[in-house]
Amino acid sequence: SKGFEGAVAFPDENDNLYILGLCEGNYCSEKRKFEIGNGRIVLMKKGEDQNMAQCLWETVRVVNIPESAAFLDYSAIDITKDGRVAITSQEHSAIWLGRANGIQNGVINPETFDFEINSGTVLNFPKNGECETVYCNIEGIHFLNDAMLIAVSDKMKGKGRQDFRCHEKAQSIHAFVIP
Repeated sequence: SKGFEGAVAFPDENDNLYILGLCEGNYCSEKRKFEIGNGRIVLMKKGEDQNMAQCLWETVRVVNIPESAAFLDYSAIDITKDGRVAITSQEHSAIWLGRANGIQNGVINPETFDFEINSGTVLNFPKNGECETVYCNIEGIHFLNDAMLIAVSDKMKGKGRQDFRCHEKAQSIHAFVIP
């Protein structure tokens, strides 16, 4: 099933906590997941249900990921305190690097948060000597600093669902210099 595949959190100026949940499938849907380039982020605010005294996350709105991140799936997200964005795709073995508006000094403005449409670029993760995908299962991404990204990969899918070349980079931590 396609659900949230990554999330980042920021406070607003009143110290209310917001989560930006990355939907794995296009349109946040299992049925429409193959409609490439329709990624979504669900912006949620932490609230309290007074009757049940439990923590709830209320959807504030859904934000479109720029069409330049034309991926079949979305597997991880990171956003820095100054609005730099990294979004990965397992299926494409790629990363979209861009910018977000509405985040300054680690504080989000939930009303103005959006992606800069013309700021993004897609980079492929390195291939092997035969130009084949080897970073098959990227499941986490994080800006280490302005020049480096750290990625983590999941276990290779067994029973012949993935080629043997995916094994070498499975269940690993990877460091990449941003070109």
